[in-house]
Amino acid sequence: MRYKKILLILLTGMIFTGCSKDTESSSPLPDLDSIIEQENSSAPESETEAETEAFSENIYYLTSHQTDDSANLTKFRSHLETDGFVWNECGISEIPADADILIYNFPKEDLSSEEYQLLKEYADRGGDILLFLPASDSEVRYKFLNLFLESFSIQIDYDNITIPEQDADWVVLQTIEMPDRMTAYDDSMQTTPVYMQKIRSFHMLGNYATDELFIDVMLQTPEFVIGEPFGGTEDDPVTYENEKLDILLYSRDAIRNNASVIACGANDFLLDENFDSDISKGAQNWIYSSLFWFCNYDAYQ
Repeated sequence: MRYKKILLILLTGMIFTGCSKDTESSSPLPDLDSIIEQENSSAPESETEAETEAFSENIYYLTSHQTDDSANLTKFRSHLETDGFVWNECGISEIPADADILIYNFPKEDLSSEEYQLLKEYADRGGDILLFLPASDSEVRYKFLNLFLESFSIQIDYDNITIPEQDADWVVLQTIEMPDRMTAYDDSMQTTPVYMQKIRSFHMLGNYATDELFIDVMLQTPEFVIGEPFGGTEDDPVTYENEKLDILLYSRDAIRNNASVIACGANDFLLDENFDSDISKGAQNWIYSSLFWFCNYDAYQ
């Protein structure tokens, strides 16, 4: 329609300027195809939509104190990288400024006083830590690691959780709740049973709740388990019976720029040898959800 109007204007102009058969100086009228070609060549190119920035978060896997070898976690690492996380490794004394999340996976020794201070400074900047600390018969006492966790109102227990009169290695856990801004990693997450083995429990300190510190349990045992003394150096270790024990906890400190800690009392479900087992999927989904929960709060800092 636009080009027909252009042609009509040109024809009308010929009439009003007295064009006739004997006007030899008149230029030939351009044909419609040439007009269309000229219009297309002068039209501005359409703007392309800006590309959406890809998700990217720097994970640093801590290697200090004989943590589990990352060579046994290749499937876990690959899954995280597929989701957009960037996997790095470093010692506690080498934590870089761009570290978004630290994974501290089953250290076999306690922190030094200097490392405790470095982790504290990292948390004070709003850093996030995912700690795996399964049951162990080692006599190591996590004095400084426990001191760090206590700043988030979490306390380490020295126990191994079993089901009385049963040979089953895996314990099915009960879902308590998700923290604010945590979303399920998978649609079936709320219905998929969560199994763990070689489990240690944690305790929330009695005066944990404040206006700035938000802490609660996400996964818990049923009441019929026993938390038998296991490892550590306690002279009078405690046996936990007839109570629900906390296995996966979160704590977020709003004053420290939403610095957050998630403590998990098992890690076998992440190892390459167990990773593809159906029995591991439920626990894995909670870990993926936890990592993205860190990111959701980082975005508001």
